[in-house]
Amino acid sequence: MVEVFRRAAWLFAAVLVMALSAPQAALADWRRAETDHFIVYSNGSERNLRDYAARLERFDALLRHVTGNTTSGDGLRKLPVYLVDNGRELRIVQPDLPEGVDGYYRASNNDIRAVLIRGGEDDLLLHEYTHHYMSQTMPGSFPGWLREGYAEYFATATVDARGKSTVGYPHLGRLRMLQQQRWLSLEQLLTESPMSLQGQGQRGAFYAQAWLLTHYLFSDADRLRKLDAHVIDVRNGADPVESLTRHLGTTPEALTRDLRAYMTRGLQYAELTIPPLDPQMTVTMMPESADDVLLIGLNAKNGTAGDDLQGLLPLARAAAARHPGDPLALTTLGRAEILWGDASAGEAALEQALAVEPANVEALLVLAEHRIEVAEAAADDAEMFAGYRQAQALLGRAYAADGTDYRVLANLARIRQASPDYPTENDLETWRLAIANAPQVLNLRGQAADAMIAAGHYDEAESFLLPITNDPHGGAGDWAREKLETIRARRAAGAEATDAPAR
Repeated sequence: MVEVFRRAAWLFAAVLVMALSAPQAALADWRRAETDHFIVYSNGSERNLRDYAARLERFDALLRHVTGNTTSGDGLRKLPVYLVDNGRELRIVQPDLPEGVDGYYRASNNDIRAVLIRGGEDDLLLHEYTHHYMSQTMPGSFPGWLREGYAEYFATATVDARGKSTVGYPHLGRLRMLQQQRWLSLEQLLTESPMSLQGQGQRGAFYAQAWLLTHYLFSDADRLRKLDAHVIDVRNGADPVESLTRHLGTTPEALTRDLRAYMTRGLQYAELTIPPLDPQMTVTMMPESADDVLLIGLNAKNGTAGDDLQGLLPLARAAAARHPGDPLALTTLGRAEILWGDASAGEAALEQALAVEPANVEALLVLAEHRIEVAEAAADDAEMFAGYRQAQALLGRAYAADGTDYRVLANLARIRQASPDYPTENDLETWRLAIANAPQVLNLRGQAADAMIAAGHYDEAESFLLPITNDPHGGAGDWAREKLETIRARRAAGAEATDAPAR
């Protein structure tokens, strides 16, 4: 998850202009590798791209093996991963990343993606993909420290083409921090989120101690069983410190001493062999326009409207002129115009893209979202619903082209919210599909839960809300807990009504 430090975006404008207006011969070709669970884009060599995509698939296979997950994930949205050449390219996509950050993962209403500098260490992506996988396959409520510790535990995993694997290898950076930094109290570790802690030092200590505690508990079968019991306790409202120490038969002070001793003795890691995997993949060349517009398009997907502080709109216009009739360039221009320039020109560019590629999901989605925005500003309900119908037709085409795009599904559900019969069973199914393809987007979980509550499907609403309650990165936990209290109150009221004597 990205910690962004807001900076004056205009500082990047001159660099971006030089970067994106460089002669075509100086730029590399973009390729796309699609595997069972990933779509990896790179402007490096094809060999490097294939190797990276295969490593990701093998890591996914390792996670499924270790967690005993027999499902394949077929039919669900694949994670896009973008490999860029350097920090300059990374900051075209995300200008407010702090120096020294070599990549990021983000799950939002606008996109779920990872963007990394090619050739860097794998631990960042493996950490974030573990979160991604955990949300997809283990969507219950887990304490924040365990979510982070679990991701750190697998961040150092290795697996080769023969299936030879290691899990739990010591994380040298975290060990160094534990040796040099002041530790948090056990109460802070078990009850706080990293975002609520003060300063980088405390946040770093949180991740390091979460990793060490997870490693300690995972290293012993009896402790692992006690961890399972603790997680169930916490889900049911138990005090985290009391529960963990009770199950382990210890005290906070003694557990801290045990963790320090465990670290000092030298951490063990597991060596195992999983079935060999030679991932199937399809590699295709991206259009020439990708060199000019792919990074601009990723930036525009962030959805930050207003002033074009980075000067990307003129570059998008120039690229569309340089690649006339190219759907990727036109779609990028359409999104950029709607965000930063002339919305009418943006619509025209999107219509041109759709004339060439009628099933272009991105163009259909951007055009539909703009129609929704215009409809919501309409003077009366008749005009609003007319705009919604236009958007619905576009979204229907997008869904027919790609039934796994959660943005399409979520927008289809949202425009139904103004209808007097919302939510129908079809609306509920639309939300279910959106969450199945994007369980990582907590905002969508909240909206889906609201629909389920309105329909009286309290168990489903609860399942959507539980992962939000202990999310270590967000601030929606209190809201989700209030919703859960609402569900419990309604259940109790229903039970009382059922038990009441007839009059």
